[in-house]
Amino acid sequence: MFSLSDPRVSNPVLSALKIKTGDRIISIKENSTADSNFILTHLIKQILYEKNRLCLVSFHNSIEHYQYVGKKLGYDLLRAVEEKDVSILEPISEIVENIGLEENYFQEDKENIVKCLYHDIKRNLNDLMLGNEAKAYLMVDDLSHLLDLGVDIGLIVNFVNYCVNLIDDERVAVVLSSHVSSKIDEIIVNNLQYLADVHIEVSPLKTGRSTDVTGFLTVDRLSEKNQYHFKAFDRGIKTFHPGESIFHLHL
Repeated sequence: MFSLSDPRVSNPVLSALKIKTGDRIISIKENSTADSNFILTHLIKQILYEKNRLCLVSFHNSIEHYQYVGKKLGYDLLRAVEEKDVSILEPISEIVENIGLEENYFQEDKENIVKCLYHDIKRNLNDLMLGNEAKAYLMVDDLSHLLDLGVDIGLIVNFVNYCVNLIDDERVAVVLSSHVSSKIDEIIVNNLQYLADVHIEVSPLKTGRSTDVTGFLTVDRLSEKNQYHFKAFDRGIKTFHPGESIFHLHL
């Protein structure tokens, strides 16, 4: 039974996504100039509301960004880290801090980059689940940055498979996002979409900018496909079906 205070019902983004316990693999495709980060920040809200655990691997956005947005959405990410409900890995930041050191992610052996990151993820997930029955989510923002580290497409696909195989533990689910601006990016996302229980796509408007609509959101499951427009405001996101924008924005 859901109540009106339940964000899965009351929050426009979460009510559009309809993520359930059985959704073990969630893929997010960010097209062109669109920004899909609001999907991740809203999913974090749901994860914490459900008292689950989270391992966030952020290549793209900083901890400060997630904390700032989370506060607007009603949760305190850093407090969740302190309470050991959330762990955060920032591979790019670690590279910058460890340049010149012998052991770090930034190395010629690109396969080792992937392996080291995977082992860090697995260790963090194990720590999060130790001594409790809570579900643990792995969330990666965003896989396309592995290309920036010189990791070739084959190794990235392997990394995706490593992450997906983590759901062999029934308590684990994965949320993997990737930006698409090239054919190589498409290969990564197509692999994600093939494996996903839920595939979420965020795109800019084909007709350019609009004062009423920010972008286009598609939520694709095996059983159904739903399409929405969304409008970004300072304190949140509003979703609505195409053609309903004026009705929803001027309530």
